Amino acid sequence: MTGTGPEAASVAAPAVVVMCHEYAALAGVAVAGVAEFLADAAALAVRLLPTAQSARIQVRVPEVVTAIADAPDAELFADVPGTDHSGHAGQSEVLAIPLVGAGDLAGVLELDPGARAGFPADERELAEVLAVLLTLSLGNAAA
Repeated sequence: MTGTGPEAASVAAPAVVVMCHEYAALAGVAVAGVAEFLADAAALAVRLLPTAQSARIQVRVPEVVTAIADAPDAELFADVPGTDHSGHAGQSEVLAIPLVGAGDLAGVLELDPGARAGFPADERELAEVLAVLLTLSLGNAAA
């Protein structure tokens, strides 16, 4: 964590604990395949990162699998001509975190803040924790 002092760690720590517990429950459930697992992980990202209006996870395992989850209010803009899925005209800012394990790029976690100005530092750090967990799970699945 790159916070400034003990107060930053105390704020982020509960969120990390919640994410790890929910991710462990998600990873422990038998799912039909990688696509369903990634869809659940994308939904977890949107639920636990308040700024994230949309999450997209794309991986190679060895085929390309993509999962997308939107926040409930993100679908309000889905059919507006000339906008992306978050209601922006043109492109929006996206936080993209590579999923790199054993020196190989396994995929990308992309988070879209919608109309917001970006992600606060604590949410970026939490997204990085999720990316590490995803990378470990993908590595374990490939082994």
